[in-house]
Amino acid sequence: MQSQTSTQELIKELKEVKSIFTNCEKVEPKGYDRELEQQARLDLAISLQMSLDLDWVINKFMEHIHAYFLFDGFAFNCAEPNAQIKYARQKGHSCSYNLHIEDTDLGKLEIFRGRKFVESELVLLENLLSILIYPLRNAVQFKQALKLAHCDALTGVKNRSTFDESLGREISLAQRHGQDFTMLVIDVDFFKKVNDMYGHKVGDDALKIIASTIKQCIRTTDMLFRYGGEEFVVLLGNTDCEKSYVIADRILESVRDINMRVKKQKIELTVSIGMACLNIQDNSESLFNRADTAMYTAKNDGRDQIIVA
Repeated sequence: MQSQTSTQELIKELKEVKSIFTNCEKVEPKGYDRELEQQARLDLAISLQMSLDLDWVINKFMEHIHAYFLFDGFAFNCAEPNAQIKYARQKGHSCSYNLHIEDTDLGKLEIFRGRKFVESELVLLENLLSILIYPLRNAVQFKQALKLAHCDALTGVKNRSTFDESLGREISLAQRHGQDFTMLVIDVDFFKKVNDMYGHKVGDDALKIIASTIKQCIRTTDMLFRYGGEEFVVLLGNTDCEKSYVIADRILESVRDINMRVKKQKIELTVSIGMACLNIQDNSESLFNRADTAMYTAKNDGRDQIIVA
């Protein structure tokens, strides 16, 4: 009898314990998620204000959310100021968000992993994204401002002031490491005639097309600058004279092949190129003067050609 009573009491106690754990399972996740979200929002809001560097802001955000749910990789793309940030694997299931504030496009964020994202993870992510928006906007605007400070507003290539800052540094690096270095000074032929015949709008369009054409002819490691007016400069790092001449000739032919038309009339575009290869006596001034003099020789000798200093 005593044994039977003890068994009944044990069963009763077990039911009570089960009831307690069942209630905890119903309540704890809800309270835990709310507390997690509040702490995550606070930590993230503070950390994202620490830098205006766009790469840093995106990577810091992704590092933060990785502490709350796992993912395999991500990709961030923003058309202006042409930012692309990628990490690890971009395969499998994904969630993507087009980020914007008012009329400002802040880019697209995609997150990838092998298994599907559950609803609670997406809710947490979307709440955290609302905190990312303002720091992201500030970082995008800052990068745009930096780009404008270092780039020519019309053509989008690097500007004269950036050239002045870069040339001495690039020459010093080449001399220190014993590497070849070449400068091309490029001037658009008869550009004033284009402006006079077709107007400055067409002239501006021609400069943009020529700048884009030159950029396509050089490597991503090379540097293109708009020096002023219709004059451009290319710096070819770790490139000897023979290879540099091949690049210069490619630019010459590519500009010649530009098919730019106004009212079905083709505008003939050519350039004159002066080329100077770095020697042991050169500094920034002497290298530029040699390339610039060679360019004027090319113009005086008939244009649409390359002269090597």
